[in-house]
Amino acid sequence: MVHSNPARVDRGVFKVDRKFHVGMQIYSENISVPLTTVHPEMSPDEAIMDLIEVPCSELPYRVMTIKADPGSRLPPQGILRLREQIAGSRLVYGTGFGASNIARDLGVPYILIVECDLKTQMALMTNHIAGVPRRIVRAAKCAWQYGTGSIPEMRGAHSLHCNGYPVYDATRRYNANRLLYLDSRMSADMIIPREDLAARLAGRAERPLRLLFSGRYERIKGADDAVRVAVGCLRRGLDIEMHFYGQGRLRPEMELIAGKAPQSGRIFIHDAVTFTQLVTIAQSFDLFVCCHGQSDPSCTYLESFGAGLPVIGYANRMWSRLCETSDAGLVFPIGSHKKVVDEVEKLLRNSAMVAAMSEKARLFATAHCFELEFQRRIDALNSAMG
Repeated sequence: MVHSNPARVDRGVFKVDRKFHVGMQIYSENISVPLTTVHPEMSPDEAIMDLIEVPCSELPYRVMTIKADPGSRLPPQGILRLREQIAGSRLVYGTGFGASNIARDLGVPYILIVECDLKTQMALMTNHIAGVPRRIVRAAKCAWQYGTGSIPEMRGAHSLHCNGYPVYDATRRYNANRLLYLDSRMSADMIIPREDLAARLAGRAERPLRLLFSGRYERIKGADDAVRVAVGCLRRGLDIEMHFYGQGRLRPEMELIAGKAPQSGRIFIHDAVTFTQLVTIAQSFDLFVCCHGQSDPSCTYLESFGAGLPVIGYANRMWSRLCETSDAGLVFPIGSHKKVVDEVEKLLRNSAMVAAMSEKARLFATAHCFELEFQRRIDALNSAMG
């Protein structure tokens, strides 16, 4: 299994992201062959947001870390180590380090994990360099070369595991054997209990409509437009309050925009909280405002659904398809934060619609919880190995 998750082995202790380790434990319990994970080696001063440290002797899988340059290019010794590992494997799963090319050369079947189509890759790569035309063009060219260069890789794969609708649709022409999955950290026990959702909906009329945004405070995530939604609602005198949880470069601008509201004390811009804290916090809200301009397969959607929150958001390609499939929210043209305000005003007068979308959100999250989505991938891997 080849992963982009940076990791480090330090004096017999494996250090990695917690979500990765939990997933690998499940893989190990349900796949009959021994597993080896390959990671870019993390430098000693590099931080992991949700770090877990496990003695290597207690791991149910083997770990290999390889030093690579910032472009994930391996030195000759690293290529040799990876080639030796793949030569003794029945299947290669994942993307990175040129592992699929090595597997193809050795006649070992491989399954690719693909998360972003070309349009999304270009948006992600140019996001942090707005205003510098030459760098934007260079980044766009890199994304284009990477996206088009991966076409033979996809065509030669046993199958593709596609995270989200945009990349699932975009790869249809390259490989007919594709698995669609919806990634999130929302396990079944984290989903809001039916009785708690019913109680929240029953008390709706007695308090302000509570709006939520969580995630990175960045333009591409629409954090600034989400604040504009809150300000627009308050300027109309709507009985709402809105809370933000996250971190990022836009926070000063968000606070400036919020300060222009007539009742700015109803807009709360918080620091980031842990995922487990956010799960509990989200269950006390009514709607999630998602002004994402990009079409990445964000965990935000299913994790909001798990709290029984309908999503009202911009028509990026991921949310447009997910909204149509789940019927648990509403879609608006990208950049149309005033239309989102119009809809909030309507929903304040239509508690039945809020309730119906909330219940559909919970049902969809239940049907696509972490355990079920992960099991589908495990079944596909076992099937590929015969």
